[in-house]
Amino acid sequence: MLKDIPIKNSEIISILDRWVNIPKMAGWEDNVHIWSPEHHNKEAQEKWTGEEYLKNLIEVEGDRHEGFPDYMVARNFKPSDRSNKNVLNQSFERNSDPEVREKIWREVQDINDDMMFFLGTRNNALCAYYPPGGYISWHTNWNAPGYNLIFSWSENGDGWFKARDPNTGQIITYNDKPGWQLKSGYFGHIDERDKICYHAASTNCNRITVSFLFSDEDMAMDLQNDVIDEISQE
Repeated sequence: MLKDIPIKNSEIISILDRWVNIPKMAGWEDNVHIWSPEHHNKEAQEKWTGEEYLKNLIEVEGDRHEGFPDYMVARNFKPSDRSNKNVLNQSFERNSDPEVREKIWREVQDINDDMMFFLGTRNNALCAYYPPGGYISWHTNWNAPGYNLIFSWSENGDGWFKARDPNTGQIITYNDKPGWQLKSGYFGHIDERDKICYHAASTNCNRITVSFLFSDEDMAMDLQNDVIDEISQE
């Protein structure tokens, strides 16, 4: 399952804090697209992160589940190729100001570059800004298996991350705390039945999650352990 990792390295802390400043940039509210605003309500928040939906996902949807979440209320930035117009279109409103869009996107990409250089990871798995009432529904990520480092920031700690133990079926709740926290763990492929990790997150305050993925090769585990050691030491 997931492990809580202390964040003590001053270099990674300084990079992480730059993510917190992104929503403070001019034009953020008016130009950045929020996913699924029609599901931005308490009823939907509780439904798509609740145990009944999880049970249906496992017992009814089963292996037909894609791996990605079906429901998400957040501003989603997944840095990738700087020329990827599809990502830009998913992150910003259609009528967004080109100058504002370029400034925000450039800053997101620059921070991500610094994070990936420090971590030595192959890609960014998720970059999401959750408003109060935001969430990401239960999902597996079995379409993108590997070792993950999941950095989360919470404005005042009023939120959580939940994961289902694939061997016992127990749902473990990791309550947020104010500021940054880090979890590490392996999300298995659909054929790795004992390593499939259903997980979800929900918040009643501003929350940020940036997740980075190592390959699922054995050598990646050694690299991840080295990086974790560096992060957890001053």
